[in-house]
Amino acid sequence: MLHRLTIGHLDPVAVERRQTVPTKALDMDVVHRHLRDLGERDADGTMTLGGCKVQFENGAVRCLWKGGRTNRLAEEFALRVQKDTGCLIADVGGYRVIEPDELVGFSGQAHGAASEGVRGR
Repeated sequence: MLHRLTIGHLDPVAVERRQTVPTKALDMDVVHRHLRDLGERDADGTMTLGGCKVQFENGAVRCLWKGGRTNRLAEEFALRVQKDTGCLIADVGGYRVIEPDELVGFSGQAHGAASEGVRGR
């Protein structure tokens, strides 16, 4: 099963209903800065993270997280955007908000202490 991270200022109640309902748009300057730092472009010029396309939808960003392997690059991207904007990270298809301490990113361990108390709802 494929799981995607949806990163944005999302309504957490809508996430529990498997819906993506942004409460406001992400700061795209922040998103693009982190994509420049972490992402790459495929042959079509589309931004990717770990070889997986990044999608922009309704002021939020989606990228493949799990599907045979965990995309640590996508986790790192999500953690950086969340830290800079206070947005939520969600697995909308899995009906849940993802807490930063559930993601590993580049650190090799979950991001608990560094991210506690930082959530934009």
